[in-house]
Amino acid sequence: MEYSITYKRELNEKEKELLGFLIAKEKPEWLSLINKLKIIGRCGCGKCPTVFFGFSYDDVVKKNQNLIIDYMGNGEHGELIGVCLFGDNEIPSELEFWSINGQNDVTEIPAIKTLKSVDAHL
Repeated sequence: MEYSITYKRELNEKEKELLGFLIAKEKPEWLSLINKLKIIGRCGCGKCPTVFFGFSYDDVVKKNQNLIIDYMGNGEHGELIGVCLFGDNEIPSELEFWSINGQNDVTEIPAIKTLKSVDAHL
C-alpha cells in the first residue's frame, strides 16, 4: 500500500472544526493557519479520513513528521479511534485517524465531544 495518494481539495467544515478544537487546546499558535491549509493527499488505503496538508496544491506530502497532538475519540458505533496531528515547526502536515483496537476500519472522523488527550490517560 502506498503511504499517500494524490487528493487535492479544500478542507471541509468537519475537518476545520476538528483542527480548530485540537489546535486551540494544544498548539494555539497554529489557529491562524487552518484557513490557509489545502488538502494535498490522503492515506494510501483510500478509505479512511486521513489527509495530508500543504499551503498550496503544488506542495509535496511530507512523511515522517513529528507527532504534535495525540487524541482518541469514539466513532458512531462506540469504536475507539486514534486522532493524530503530525507536523513540523511551521505547519501541520497530516491528520491521521486509526482504529485503536484494530478491529474496525475507520471511515469517519470521531465526534469532537468524545475526544480526549492520550497524554491525559498515561
